This record gives sequence, C-alpha cells and structure tokens, in this order.
Amino acid sequence: RGVAMSAPERTPPSTSDEPSPGDRAFTDALPPLFWDGEGDEWLEETSPEFAALRAIVEDANRDATPVEIAQKCKEKGNASVKYGVANKLYARYAVEHYTAGLAAASGDATLDGTLYCNRAHAGLLLKNYRKAYSDAIKATELVSGNVKAWFRAAKAALALERAEECARCCVGGLEIEGDNRDLKVMLREAKRLVEKREQQATLDAAEKVRVRAYVEAMKSKGIRLGPASLGSGERLPAIDSTTGVATYWTLFVYPESMQTDVVEAASETSTLGEHLDVLFDPAGPPLEWDERGAYARDSVEVYWQTNAAVPYTWQQVETKLLDAAGVTRREVDDDTRKEIEAMAKGRVDSRDQFMRSLDEKTKLGDLFKDKECVLAGHPVFYVIAKGTEFRQRFLDGEWEI
Repeated sequence: RGVAMSAPERTPPSTSDEPSPGDRAFTDALPPLFWDGEGDEWLEETSPEFAALRAIVEDANRDATPVEIAQKCKEKGNASVKYGVANKLYARYAVEHYTAGLAAASGDATLDGTLYCNRAHAGLLLKNYRKAYSDAIKATELVSGNVKAWFRAAKAALALERAEECARCCVGGLEIEGDNRDLKVMLREAKRLVEKREQQATLDAAEKVRVRAYVEAMKSKGIRLGPASLGSGERLPAIDSTTGVATYWTLFVYPESMQTDVVEAASETSTLGEHLDVLFDPAGPPLEWDERGAYARDSVEVYWQTNAAVPYTWQQVETKLLDAAGVTRREVDDDTRKEIEAMAKGRVDSRDQFMRSLDEKTKLGDLFKDKECVLAGHPVFYVIAKGTEFRQRFLDGEWEI
C-alpha cells in the first residue's frame, strides 16, 4: 500500500489551548491513515511504506536537522494525544506525528525513546495493544530508565493477557522507581492472573482425563448419542466410578394424553418391565389423566423411535463435554463446534424412522446397543394402551407430540 501525499482537513478541538495547525506543508505530508490495528505496515521501520514516509518528511523539512524534525513531530504529537481520551481521532493524529518523528532518524536515543513511548500511549488509547507493547519495549531498549515505557509495556501486555510479560515489565519499572504505586498494583494483578491460569491449567488437565475416560467407557457400551429431539434437552448418562454401570435420565411419554413420567437414574442393568412395574403399581394412586382406565400394567406396550437423531461422533461428544466442564477453549475444536451447531438443525430421513415395539424383559443396556438406536438427548420410550383407537393412529404416524 502506498503512502498518500495529503491529509484530510482536521478540525482541532474547540478550546483555548488547542494545538496549532503549524506548518501546512508538513501537516499535508502526513499520511491520512488511521492506526487501530489494521493496515499499520507504515509504522514498521523496515517497511517500504515507512521509507516513503521518511522521504516525505525530509522533503517537507529541508531546512531542519533530523533532531529538529523529530522534536517538532514530538511536540505536535503531544499536542494531539492530550485530546485522545475524549476523541480517538486525535490519538490517531498523534500516532502519525510520532511516526513521522521516528522517520526523521534523529540518531538521538533519548528522543527516539520518547517518541516510541508516546506512540505506545496513543496505541493504548486506540486499544492497539500489540503495537503499543512493541513500541513501549523499544522505548525501554533505548532508554532503560524510562519508567513510563515500562508501565505502558506492562499495561499493554496485561491487555493482551500476557501476564508473565506484564509482571516482567512491572519488575523492570520498579527496579527504577520502587515506590511506583501503579506498577505495584499491576504487578499484583499480573501475579493473580498467573495463579488463575495455573489453576485453570490444572483444571483443564484433570477434566481432559475425566472426559476422555468417560468417552471411552461410553464407546465400550456400544451406544450412540445425538442431539435432543424433544424439549427436555441433552442429559448424558452418568457412570458409576466403582462399578462402571451407566444410569440414564429416561423419559416415558404417553402420546395419547401428552403426559410424561421421568426416571431420573434408570440403570442399564434394569429392564423396561421393572420400570413399568413402578409406573403402573396397582397400589399407587390412579392416573388422573386416564379417565377410561385404559392404562394399566397388563394393558400397555412400549415403543421407541428408530434413528431418532443423527448421532454425534465421539470427537463431538468429547468437545461438548470439555466445553461444558469449563476447559479453556481450544481453537482446534472450532470446526467440531460448527458441525455440532449444524447437526442441531439437521433432520433424519423420515424413511429411516419408525416406531418399534420393545420387549419389556430386555435390559436397557442391551436395548441401547441396537444399531438403529440413537439416544436423542436421552432415552425416550413411548407408552401406548393396547386395543385403543389411538394405538393404530400412533403406529400409522397420524399423531404429533
């Protein structure tokens, strides 16, 4: 990208000590670029853009020495940056002036250090923390006793969540000015963040081991998990750490009346019949919604829907579990997350779905191994009364839940 030869008209703040427009030839020579983190190649001293800027500055100030040019640029930058908090446009103008000062190549380490330090301040105002940090570090390299530069480097590093580097810069500044309160406060914050990160790393490691062990245990049981198809959400099985037995949050649906029952922890070793014994216990209270008395222990049958959802891959299950456990977000899993989001909107071909009658003597763990069984969020069983008109409509698919 080339460097423009003119700048837009700049309206100064309406105040008595507003910065003077100065030499119009010099002002017009500054590139009309904004510095907020994008397209800042012209700030790099090794870039062709910076070389072009240097030529512009020299041409606009032929009668001044490099030190005089740099000093003049610093003053113009300082005049602009003091308005940068209220108006970010002036922070950008300040960056342009400080950059032009560096392009003058004064050869004065103290002056150049100040230009870098002040440009870091403008960078902080613009929230371009990467460049602000780079400039502040250059300032400390030129003038190691510049406490402001150490402070600005630390502040930018903290904003970038580089806590260790923030702490290093705080220490660098405190070695010069040991009673600097701002540096002490920031050092405590950096240490707190380091401790928090270490704690998070410990949590991440433990959760990864736990989740991977869980996934391997579920894989060994031969089940398939998928997105929830009803409004009851996803409720993954729990596995007993001692016995290895899985228990399932299980929903029994009575589609004729739109009623449901929930078994909070149905063991994989239990049978459907055992759960029906409890749900339809003759000694229990009557079902308020069953006015005809059609639903009794010996007059019901149980179904499930085959291929109730598109099954997750085990990688997707692992990603969901790690995210739910609060493990530090991993960019490598971003594609997997997109796949999971897409699956929530997808549908199984209805030709692959039908209601299958189940043998109530079969254990749940064996039912879930069926190649056409996908647990859509959790197990769902449909309970139908035998010999009713609704039963036939249910089997014909002429109903909606």
